Amino acid sequence: MIDRWEPSVPLSREQSALTVAFVSDLHWLSARSNYESHETSIRNAVSRCNVCVWGGDLFDFRWSQHANDTFAIEASLEWLDHWYRDFPETRFVFLNGNHDAHESFQVSLVDWAASRDRFEVGAECLRIGDTIWLHGDVIEGDGSADAFSHYRNQWKNKPTSGRLASLAYDVAVNARIHKAAALAAHRRKNTCMRLLRWLQRQPANQTSGVRRIVFGHTHRRINGFRIGSHEFFNGGAAIRHVPFQPIVLTVQQS
Repeated sequence: MIDRWEPSVPLSREQSALTVAFVSDLHWLSARSNYESHETSIRNAVSRCNVCVWGGDLFDFRWSQHANDTFAIEASLEWLDHWYRDFPETRFVFLNGNHDAHESFQVSLVDWAASRDRFEVGAECLRIGDTIWLHGDVIEGDGSADAFSHYRNQWKNKPTSGRLASLAYDVAVNARIHKAAALAAHRRKNTCMRLLRWLQRQPANQTSGVRRIVFGHTHRRINGFRIGSHEFFNGGAAIRHVPFQPIVLTVQQS
């Protein structure tokens, strides 16, 4: 499941140390997203990096405000293209999340990326040097590959929520219930321990030397929390009343 980053355009020796930006959980398309409030900080992060990792749940097809999937998919690809064109020196890697695991979008994304040599898709978890980058929903269920596959498959064809459900969700966001739920469900140490247990299930040749784990999904900011020899980072979420900040780290190519 862990892919080592092999850029389609070879790096020069001067680029052995890479600056990587990790941006996840924007939940763009949904009414709860406040992405526009964070666009400047995201642009600043991307402008500083060699590689930008889109870390999943950039788009939220479950709670999309668009009239249908076609419009939502077109808007999402236009959004990605905007960033791709604005940063012609940056390589982009798209990691899947549960809210953008939407099957029709995934098919369109692969087709769209095929003609863009600085944009890579298809990975669930990426390793660059001593750092692993992933969405983070591998912790759902018991952390096994089967549980993760079952969890993701549930999201592939989920219909867009209806008007009444969306209104109820807006009420919950305004009341900050979503923030309280995230705090209760994803306590910092417990979440990081679950990620460590998942990491230990992976082949040793893929995880040996990993020291940093960067993830999203839980909507809780974490900035260098340490357990033993591992550090954990999470940028939070671009959702009303929730802290958010892109993660930017320097890594040595192994």
